[in-house]
Amino acid sequence: MADVSELLGQLFAIFAAWLDSVVPIPWPLILGLLFLPFVAVLRTALWVLRGRVWPVACKYFHTQQRRADKPCRSVVPGEWKYCRYHKKPGRVMSDGHVVIKVPRWQAKTRDGRFVDRSDIRGVGFVSLLSNRETLLFYKGIAKRPRDVFTRLPKLWLSWRSGWRKIGKLRPKDILRRSPATRDDPSGVADRMPRVVQATRLTLISFALGLALVAASIVSDGGWRVGCQYGSVAAFVLAWEAIRFGVWKSPEEEERWLRAALVDTGKSVTFLLGIALAGGLITQIGDAVAVQNAMTKF
Repeated sequence: MADVSELLGQLFAIFAAWLDSVVPIPWPLILGLLFLPFVAVLRTALWVLRGRVWPVACKYFHTQQRRADKPCRSVVPGEWKYCRYHKKPGRVMSDGHVVIKVPRWQAKTRDGRFVDRSDIRGVGFVSLLSNRETLLFYKGIAKRPRDVFTRLPKLWLSWRSGWRKIGKLRPKDILRRSPATRDDPSGVADRMPRVVQATRLTLISFALGLALVAASIVSDGGWRVGCQYGSVAAFVLAWEAIRFGVWKSPEEEERWLRAALVDTGKSVTFLLGIALAGGLITQIGDAVAVQNAMTKF
């Protein structure tokens, strides 16, 4: 009786054989390329969550409060938003200044120039601080959809830059958190440091799962079974890292890594239990069949 892990390995084997017959590209390379759409989907999901869902301070660069003109502290749903006082360009405030349309990472000086702000420090896809511009982010701050559409012709350059960044990620950096300094992220959701850690673990686990699937296709016997279970465990861990480290807030799940590892262990143990039960049932069935055959004689 085949269990879930064995069926998954057989499914990928059939898929690889079909690809090998219709596409003039080695199937291991195609399996590796599955990593790219996974990264794209995850990155786009984080962009939407950061832009429209996760709470963050308004941070409009000019206010009329008596606190040395500090950025607005009102909470808004996402980095694309400003508060009700600063979301409408052209509005004249009581102190005489006019609200202007400006990205979160920019400010207007007294002489009318637009400059990048020094008090906003964004978060990258796999790094806690970012100073690069990509398709979806500007120095770690989520761009608005209309700003993204204008850069679509340069999509390939953004992909290549992001791939190089992931390639430079070292194993010891996966879950390391930078010490608190004056260069800590600012102007983004408070949960972003843990989201970056969860994203790193997700990418590593998914890549490991693909590698183990490829290994299970070319191996046999006990090695194949071990690779199949390893790939399932890696994929489950990737999902659990997203579920506990990204979707759930720190208030819902403070120790996200522990929860992800525990749930992964439970899932793999459940699959092993199904496999053992299936093997036991098969052996009992074979024994009964042999006994019946001997009884007839």
